[in-house]
Amino acid sequence: MKEKKVKEKKVKEKKERQPFKERFKQRSGEFYDQTRKNSYVLKAMVKKNFKAQYRGSVLGIVWTVLNPLLSMLVLSFVFSNIFGRGIDYYPVYILCGTIVFNILRQITTQSLTCLVTNSGILKKTKISYSVLPMSNTFTAIVNFFFSFIALIFVMLIVGQPFYWTIFLTIVIVPAIVLFSLGIGYFLASLYTFFRDIKHFYAVGLTLWQYLTPIFYTASAIGGGIALKIINLNPMTVYVNAFRDVIKLGVVPGGIEFLIMYAWAFGMLAFGYLVFRLNRRRYILYI
Repeated sequence: MKEKKVKEKKVKEKKERQPFKERFKQRSGEFYDQTRKNSYVLKAMVKKNFKAQYRGSVLGIVWTVLNPLLSMLVLSFVFSNIFGRGIDYYPVYILCGTIVFNILRQITTQSLTCLVTNSGILKKTKISYSVLPMSNTFTAIVNFFFSFIALIFVMLIVGQPFYWTIFLTIVIVPAIVLFSLGIGYFLASLYTFFRDIKHFYAVGLTLWQYLTPIFYTASAIGGGIALKIINLNPMTVYVNAFRDVIKLGVVPGGIEFLIMYAWAFGMLAFGYLVFRLNRRRYILYI
Protein backbone atom coordinates (compact mmCIF):
# COMPACT_ATOMS: atom_id res chain seq x y z
CA MET A 1 0.00 0.00 0.00
CA LYS A 2 2.84 2.32 0.91
CA GLU A 3 4.67 1.54 -2.33
CA LYS A 4 1.53 2.34 -4.32
CA LYS A 5 1.21 5.77 -2.68
CA VAL A 6 4.88 6.51 -3.35
CA LYS A 7 4.44 5.52 -7.00
CA GLU A 8 1.35 7.72 -7.37
CA LYS A 9 3.22 10.63 -5.77
CA LYS A 10 6.10 10.24 -8.24
CA VAL A 11 3.71 10.17 -11.20
CA LYS A 12 2.00 13.30 -9.90
CA GLU A 13 5.32 15.12 -9.44
CA LYS A 14 6.39 14.10 -12.95
CA LYS A 15 3.20 15.55 -14.41
CA GLU A 16 3.66 18.81 -12.47
CA ARG A 17 7.18 19.16 -13.91
CA GLN A 18 5.86 18.87 -17.45
CA PRO A 19 5.74 22.13 -19.43
CA PHE A 20 2.30 23.71 -19.68
CA LYS A 21 2.22 23.14 -23.43
CA GLU A 22 2.69 19.38 -23.00
CA ARG A 23 0.12 19.16 -20.21
CA PHE A 24 -2.40 21.11 -22.28
CA LYS A 25 -1.78 18.82 -25.25
CA GLN A 26 -2.22 15.77 -23.02
CA ARG A 27 -5.50 17.09 -21.55
CA SER A 28 -6.78 17.91 -25.05
CA GLY A 29 -5.97 14.36 -26.17
CA GLU A 30 -7.80 12.93 -23.16
CA PHE A 31 -10.85 15.09 -23.93
CA TYR A 32 -10.89 13.86 -27.54
CA ASP A 33 -10.42 10.23 -26.48
CA GLN A 34 -13.30 10.45 -24.01
CA THR A 35 -15.56 11.80 -26.74
CA ARG A 36 -14.55 9.11 -29.24
CA LYS A 37 -14.73 6.18 -26.81
CA ASN A 38 -18.15 7.19 -25.53
CA SER A 39 -19.71 8.00 -28.93
CA TYR A 40 -22.31 5.23 -28.57
CA VAL A 41 -23.28 6.44 -25.09
CA LEU A 42 -23.48 10.01 -26.40
CA LYS A 43 -25.96 8.99 -29.10
CA ALA A 44 -28.08 7.13 -26.55
CA MET A 45 -28.03 10.09 -24.14
CA VAL A 46 -29.03 12.57 -26.87
CA LYS A 47 -31.99 10.35 -27.81
CA LYS A 48 -32.90 10.12 -24.12
CA ASN A 49 -32.76 13.91 -23.77
CA PHE A 50 -35.09 14.42 -26.73
CA LYS A 51 -37.59 11.85 -25.49
CA ALA A 52 -37.60 13.46 -22.04
CA GLN A 53 -37.92 16.93 -23.54
CA TYR A 54 -41.03 16.13 -25.57
CA ARG A 55 -42.61 13.34 -23.50
CA GLY A 56 -46.38 13.83 -23.31
CA SER A 57 -46.37 16.70 -25.83
CA VAL A 58 -48.86 16.65 -28.70
CA LEU A 59 -46.71 18.70 -31.06
CA GLY A 60 -43.48 17.05 -29.93
CA ILE A 61 -40.37 18.16 -31.81
CA VAL A 62 -42.33 20.94 -33.55
CA TRP A 63 -41.86 22.94 -30.34
CA THR A 64 -38.16 23.20 -31.21
CA VAL A 65 -39.18 25.45 -34.10
CA LEU A 66 -42.13 27.10 -32.35
CA ASN A 67 -40.26 28.16 -29.19
CA PRO A 68 -37.86 30.65 -30.87
CA LEU A 69 -40.69 31.89 -33.10
CA LEU A 70 -42.98 32.58 -30.14
CA SER A 71 -40.16 34.25 -28.20
CA MET A 72 -39.42 36.43 -31.22
CA LEU A 73 -43.09 37.44 -31.54
CA VAL A 74 -43.36 38.38 -27.87
CA LEU A 75 -40.12 40.38 -27.84
CA SER A 76 -40.98 42.08 -31.14
CA PHE A 77 -44.41 43.07 -29.82
CA VAL A 78 -43.05 44.40 -26.52
CA PHE A 79 -39.86 46.14 -27.67
CA SER A 80 -40.45 47.10 -31.31
CA ASN A 81 -41.61 50.64 -30.45
CA ILE A 82 -38.89 51.12 -27.82
CA PHE A 83 -35.74 49.66 -29.37
CA GLY A 84 -36.90 48.58 -32.83
CA ARG A 85 -36.92 51.99 -34.47
CA GLY A 86 -34.13 52.31 -36.98
CA ILE A 87 -33.45 48.56 -37.06
CA ASP A 88 -34.37 46.94 -40.37
CA TYR A 89 -36.07 43.54 -40.23
CA TYR A 90 -36.37 43.76 -36.44
CA PRO A 91 -37.88 40.24 -36.04
CA VAL A 92 -34.76 38.76 -37.69
CA TYR A 93 -32.58 40.93 -35.45
CA ILE A 94 -34.27 39.55 -32.32
CA LEU A 95 -34.38 35.95 -33.53
CA CYS A 96 -30.65 35.92 -34.30
CA GLY A 97 -29.87 37.01 -30.75
CA THR A 98 -32.40 34.61 -29.22
CA ILE A 99 -31.04 31.58 -31.10
CA VAL A 100 -27.45 32.29 -30.08
CA PHE A 101 -28.30 32.88 -26.42
CA ASN A 102 -30.48 29.76 -26.35
CA ILE A 103 -27.43 27.65 -27.19
CA LEU A 104 -25.78 28.95 -24.03
CA ARG A 105 -28.98 28.59 -22.00
CA GLN A 106 -29.69 24.99 -23.03
CA ILE A 107 -26.15 23.67 -22.60
CA THR A 108 -25.48 25.34 -19.26
CA THR A 109 -28.85 24.81 -17.55
CA GLN A 110 -29.06 21.15 -18.58
CA SER A 111 -25.42 20.47 -17.70
CA LEU A 112 -25.83 22.18 -14.32
CA THR A 113 -27.75 19.28 -12.76
CA CYS A 114 -26.70 16.46 -15.10
CA LEU A 115 -24.48 14.58 -12.63
CA VAL A 116 -27.06 14.61 -9.85
CA THR A 117 -30.10 13.79 -12.00
CA ASN A 118 -28.24 10.90 -13.65
CA SER A 119 -26.74 9.57 -10.42
CA GLY A 120 -28.41 6.19 -10.92
CA ILE A 121 -26.68 5.68 -14.27
CA LEU A 122 -23.30 6.83 -12.95
CA LYS A 123 -23.47 4.49 -9.94
CA LYS A 124 -24.49 1.44 -11.95
CA THR A 125 -22.27 1.86 -15.01
CA LYS A 126 -18.70 2.87 -15.77
CA ILE A 127 -19.41 5.65 -18.27
CA SER A 128 -17.27 8.76 -18.05
CA TYR A 129 -18.81 11.64 -16.14
CA SER A 130 -17.81 14.02 -18.95
CA VAL A 131 -20.27 12.30 -21.31
CA LEU A 132 -23.27 13.93 -19.62
CA PRO A 133 -22.41 17.59 -20.33
CA MET A 134 -21.36 16.55 -23.85
CA SER A 135 -24.71 14.84 -24.46
CA ASN A 136 -26.51 18.05 -23.47
CA THR A 137 -24.26 19.92 -25.87
CA PHE A 138 -25.17 17.68 -28.82
CA THR A 139 -28.85 18.02 -27.91
CA ALA A 140 -28.49 21.81 -28.02
CA ILE A 141 -26.78 21.59 -31.42
CA VAL A 142 -29.70 19.59 -32.83
CA ASN A 143 -32.12 22.13 -31.34
CA PHE A 144 -30.10 24.90 -32.99
CA PHE A 145 -30.63 23.37 -36.44
CA PHE A 146 -34.39 23.36 -35.92
CA SER A 147 -34.26 26.95 -34.64
CA PHE A 148 -32.23 27.88 -37.71
CA ILE A 149 -35.10 26.59 -39.86
CA ALA A 150 -37.38 28.98 -37.96
CA LEU A 151 -34.93 31.82 -38.70
CA ILE A 152 -34.95 31.04 -42.44
CA PHE A 153 -38.73 30.96 -42.33
CA VAL A 154 -38.91 34.42 -40.69
CA MET A 155 -36.35 35.85 -43.14
CA LEU A 156 -38.54 34.75 -46.05
CA ILE A 157 -41.67 36.28 -44.48
CA VAL A 158 -40.19 39.72 -43.68
CA GLY A 159 -38.17 39.90 -46.92
CA GLN A 160 -34.72 39.85 -45.33
CA PRO A 161 -32.08 39.42 -48.10
CA PHE A 162 -29.97 36.27 -48.04
CA TYR A 163 -26.18 36.62 -48.24
CA TRP A 164 -23.49 34.04 -48.95
CA THR A 165 -22.02 34.83 -45.53
CA ILE A 166 -24.81 32.74 -43.97
CA PHE A 167 -22.49 29.75 -44.52
CA LEU A 168 -20.02 31.29 -42.04
CA THR A 169 -22.35 30.23 -39.24
CA ILE A 170 -20.52 26.87 -39.36
CA VAL A 171 -17.44 28.76 -38.13
CA ILE A 172 -19.19 30.90 -35.49
CA VAL A 173 -21.52 28.33 -33.90
CA PRO A 174 -18.71 25.94 -32.79
CA ALA A 175 -17.13 28.79 -30.83
CA ILE A 176 -20.44 29.45 -29.03
CA VAL A 177 -20.86 25.74 -28.32
CA LEU A 178 -17.35 25.27 -26.89
CA PHE A 179 -17.73 28.38 -24.73
CA SER A 180 -21.06 27.11 -23.38
CA LEU A 181 -19.70 23.59 -22.83
CA GLY A 182 -16.86 24.99 -20.73
CA ILE A 183 -19.37 26.79 -18.51
CA GLY A 184 -21.47 23.62 -18.42
CA TYR A 185 -18.54 21.57 -17.11
CA PHE A 186 -17.81 24.15 -14.43
CA LEU A 187 -21.45 24.42 -13.30
CA ALA A 188 -21.93 20.64 -13.25
CA SER A 189 -18.96 20.30 -10.93
CA LEU A 190 -20.06 23.21 -8.73
CA TYR A 191 -23.67 22.05 -8.41
CA THR A 192 -22.60 18.60 -7.22
CA PHE A 193 -21.19 20.19 -4.06
CA PHE A 194 -23.34 23.35 -3.75
CA ARG A 195 -26.98 22.78 -4.73
CA ASP A 196 -27.96 26.42 -4.14
CA ILE A 197 -25.96 27.44 -7.21
CA LYS A 198 -28.95 26.39 -9.34
CA HIS A 199 -31.05 29.28 -8.03
CA PHE A 200 -28.23 31.81 -8.21
CA TYR A 201 -27.47 30.80 -11.79
CA ALA A 202 -31.12 31.18 -12.85
CA VAL A 203 -31.04 34.80 -11.68
CA GLY A 204 -27.59 35.37 -13.16
CA LEU A 205 -28.63 33.93 -16.52
CA THR A 206 -31.60 36.32 -16.69
CA LEU A 207 -29.31 39.25 -15.93
CA TRP A 208 -26.81 37.96 -18.51
CA GLN A 209 -29.56 37.85 -21.14
CA TYR A 210 -30.54 41.47 -20.50
CA LEU A 211 -26.90 42.55 -20.65
CA THR A 212 -26.63 40.96 -24.09
CA PRO A 213 -27.91 43.06 -27.03
CA ILE A 214 -30.66 40.66 -28.08
CA PHE A 215 -33.62 43.06 -28.49
CA TYR A 216 -31.67 46.33 -28.44
CA THR A 217 -28.47 47.73 -29.92
CA ALA A 218 -25.50 48.62 -27.75
CA SER A 219 -25.65 52.18 -29.09
CA ALA A 220 -29.18 52.55 -27.68
CA ILE A 221 -27.78 52.22 -24.16
CA GLY A 222 -25.77 55.41 -24.52
CA GLY A 223 -22.70 55.32 -22.30
CA GLY A 224 -21.71 54.63 -18.74
CA ILE A 225 -20.89 51.42 -16.93
CA ALA A 226 -23.77 49.49 -18.54
CA LEU A 227 -22.26 49.95 -22.00
CA LYS A 228 -18.83 48.88 -20.73
CA ILE A 229 -20.30 45.69 -19.26
CA ILE A 230 -22.16 44.94 -22.50
CA ASN A 231 -18.98 45.39 -24.54
CA LEU A 232 -17.02 43.12 -22.18
CA ASN A 233 -19.76 40.48 -22.29
CA PRO A 234 -18.47 37.54 -24.40
CA MET A 235 -22.00 36.78 -25.60
CA THR A 236 -22.10 40.23 -27.22
CA VAL A 237 -19.27 39.17 -29.53
CA TYR A 238 -21.04 35.94 -30.50
CA VAL A 239 -24.43 37.59 -31.05
CA ASN A 240 -22.98 40.43 -33.13
CA ALA A 241 -20.89 38.06 -35.26
CA PHE A 242 -23.92 35.83 -35.90
CA ARG A 243 -26.01 38.87 -36.91
CA ASP A 244 -23.25 40.18 -39.17
CA VAL A 245 -23.18 37.03 -41.31
CA ILE A 246 -26.96 36.50 -41.31
CA LYS A 247 -28.50 39.94 -41.41
CA LEU A 248 -25.84 42.25 -42.82
CA GLY A 249 -23.81 39.94 -45.05
CA VAL A 250 -20.62 41.14 -43.37
CA VAL A 251 -17.63 38.91 -42.61
CA PRO A 252 -16.41 39.47 -39.01
CA GLY A 253 -12.85 40.70 -38.72
CA GLY A 254 -9.90 38.55 -37.74
CA ILE A 255 -9.81 40.15 -34.28
CA GLU A 256 -13.44 39.16 -33.70
CA PHE A 257 -12.76 35.55 -34.64
CA LEU A 258 -9.70 35.58 -32.39
CA ILE A 259 -11.75 36.90 -29.46
CA MET A 260 -14.54 34.37 -30.05
CA TYR A 261 -12.22 31.37 -30.08
CA ALA A 262 -10.06 32.72 -27.27
CA TRP A 263 -13.17 32.82 -25.06
CA ALA A 264 -14.26 29.42 -26.37
CA PHE A 265 -11.02 27.50 -25.77
CA GLY A 266 -10.21 29.44 -22.62
CA MET A 267 -13.56 28.66 -20.99
CA LEU A 268 -13.51 25.05 -22.21
CA ALA A 269 -10.02 24.50 -20.76
CA PHE A 270 -10.99 26.10 -17.44
CA GLY A 271 -14.33 24.29 -17.12
CA TYR A 272 -12.97 20.89 -18.10
CA LEU A 273 -9.98 21.27 -15.77
CA VAL A 274 -12.25 22.02 -12.78
CA PHE A 275 -14.57 19.16 -13.79
CA ARG A 276 -11.70 16.69 -14.14
CA LEU A 277 -9.93 17.65 -10.91
CA ASN A 278 -13.06 16.88 -8.88
CA ARG A 279 -14.12 13.71 -10.74
CA ARG A 280 -13.17 11.32 -7.91
CA ARG A 281 -15.33 13.18 -5.41
CA TYR A 282 -18.56 13.24 -7.42
CA ILE A 283 -19.63 9.73 -6.44
CA LEU A 284 -19.66 10.80 -2.76
CA TYR A 285 -22.13 13.66 -3.37
CA ILE A 286 -24.48 12.56 -6.12
